Amino acid sequence: MQKIVLGAWFVLLVSGLSAQDVSISRNSEVMDSTKFSSLIKRYEQIIMADREELALFKIDLLGPLLYALSAEDSAKSNIARISFEKKFKPEWSWIITTEIQANRLDITELRQRAGARYYFNMQKRILKGKSANNFSANYLSARLNYKRRPVENENQVSIDLLFGIQRRLWKYGYIDFDIGIENIIAPYESKSAGIDFTSSIQIGIAF
Repeated sequence: MQKIVLGAWFVLLVSGLSAQDVSISRNSEVMDSTKFSSLIKRYEQIIMADREELALFKIDLLGPLLYALSAEDSAKSNIARISFEKKFKPEWSWIITTEIQANRLDITELRQRAGARYYFNMQKRILKGKSANNFSANYLSARLNYKRRPVENENQVSIDLLFGIQRRLWKYGYIDFDIGIENIIAPYESKSAGIDFTSSIQIGIAF
């Protein structure tokens, strides 16, 4: 009889501990889920996920900052880079960009770029309620790229194919990163036609 009572007491004890473990586990899952939802909401606020934008004027600040911090006279950086981008469909936009690259001595290169972007995950983000029709998404892009070296009086033309990630940062900020290939069809005299790699990153203000 004593053994039966002890056995029953042990079963109740184990059951109680198991129930407590399940309760703690469930509470932990709820806390983790709440914390994750809060992080997602905060991220969506940062990238302006609930704000619709059909046109964007962008000024890069990273290039001028790197130029100001450079101590080498021959170090090249973009002293100016401005872009205008406009949607003509929720997932499609056209974009034009002007860039001026320089070192401490000369303007080394002038660039004019025009192309189109396809935000391939924009429709999915809109349908899931993760984004409005804005510029916070991943994209594929094709652009015509005209470069000029004023000192050497040389020109170069290429067609670029890019993969990129762009995000809005609060009300007036943005970050734009791209990487891809540059198909040089009319090269500088010191270069040859062919495929080259290209990448860039911009962090700046947008309105």
